[in-house]
Amino acid sequence: MNAKTALSDEDIHEIDMLLAAVPAPFETVDAVILDGYLAGIIVQPVDIPPEDWIGPIFGTEGAPEPDIPGWTQAQHDRLLELIFRRKAEMQRDILEDGWFDPIIPMIEDDDGQAVEGEEALQGLGYWAAGFEWAMANFPHLEEAGLAGVPDLLDSIWRHLPEQDETQQAITKALNEDHPLKGLDEAIEALVFDVVDLTEIGMAERLKVETVVRDQPKVGRNDPCPCGSGRKYKQCHGAN
Repeated sequence: MNAKTALSDEDIHEIDMLLAAVPAPFETVDAVILDGYLAGIIVQPVDIPPEDWIGPIFGTEGAPEPDIPGWTQAQHDRLLELIFRRKAEMQRDILEDGWFDPIIPMIEDDDGQAVEGEEALQGLGYWAAGFEWAMANFPHLEEAGLAGVPDLLDSIWRHLPEQDETQQAITKALNEDHPLKGLDEAIEALVFDVVDLTEIGMAERLKVETVVRDQPKVGRNDPCPCGSGRKYKQCHGAN
């Protein structure tokens, strides 16, 4: 692992502190939800530019401008630096190792002792909520109709604390057919789900890029290849 980009426990704690420091009306996620959110960006079958995916981290208000009351340029720059480093670290580990270490909180009882069994899996719910937030803002993966994606997503959604009746039925079936024996097994399954989704998304992304590169040259008066029905010069060739 590249020590220059891998985040330490102190870095992750700093992310949490910086996110918590963002003033109202912004409603930021925490480090755990952010981690799931970044994974949800990585698995997409299209390249989502940072200017698009950064905003939802700060809620529906979008990203705050630096130097607003209670939020400095230095805080802003440091937070974005850590976020980009974490995303790069996750993506590198997935592609090179077929594995990454998700940020999953340890659930403790009133005495400060780590809980076991089904209660221990509750921490996965926060991470899954972040992943869902990415899917809600960028539905490209779900809308692409790619084989295997629905089952992999259901395997992640089983951890969501809030589910509709349909998802509850799917989760019940998964728990009966593929019960998770403990937190380690649940994390392993979650990681492999994300790795598989990343491979599916990347394959689709490369496929689309290849099709675009292999297209014949389009005349300015020809129909635009995007299917809009307009001439190329009036659509994607306008510039």
